[in-house]
Amino acid sequence: MSAARRVSVFCVLVLLLALFVAPARAADAVLPGAPEGTVAACFDGDTFKLSDRRIVRLAGIDTPELNKRDRKPQYYAREAAAVLAAMARGQKVQLHAAGAEARDRYGRLIAEVILPGGESLNEAMISQGAAFFYYHEGLDPDLVRRLQALQSKAVSERRGMWDHILSLPQAQETYVGNKNSRRFFPSDSPESQKIKPRNRVFFGNLMDAFMAGYAPARGKRGSSLWPDA
Repeated sequence: MSAARRVSVFCVLVLLLALFVAPARAADAVLPGAPEGTVAACFDGDTFKLSDRRIVRLAGIDTPELNKRDRKPQYYAREAAAVLAAMARGQKVQLHAAGAEARDRYGRLIAEVILPGGESLNEAMISQGAAFFYYHEGLDPDLVRRLQALQSKAVSERRGMWDHILSLPQAQETYVGNKNSRRFFPSDSPESQKIKPRNRVFFGNLMDAFMAGYAPARGKRGSSLWPDA
């Protein structure tokens, strides 16, 4: 065997070995500890409690806020919570790692949640137009890709909340996104002016911002981007 052929065979063997010993993607790895549980109660469209009292936050998605105290729920908040409850309550689910962090700052588990039939609950919420993609640092790149693709389809077909949201007057306004946080603000807002020029990305309308995988800023900064029910 020639030297060149020996080198080629060696390279192929190295590649095959790498495939067999490569670590699993984050989304394929169950969370450590107790990777399963039964959904006891749903708090809103993206958070629920298991029967063992653990709280789980669906990774990579967000839904309109219920604002249970003195404020009215945001548009589609009740519907999103109902969609999640219909799919998940009473079901024994698997909790899959969704990135670098297993818990958020509130102590909730961050997970991709798999239903008994093998469907991703995170994907289902996005696909039905009951949630929108919400990027956070360390999120599994494969999950990011899948959720963004499903959101693009849901937005294009105006499923769930999208038909109403994209028909509002503010849907035709312009927005500025922050490349670091993947959040966006109205282009005439004080917050948009604080974004460093190198991190700014401009969107001609609301649909463009969501199709690019950006999410509205939370709290008072983003309250004008989402209507009340």
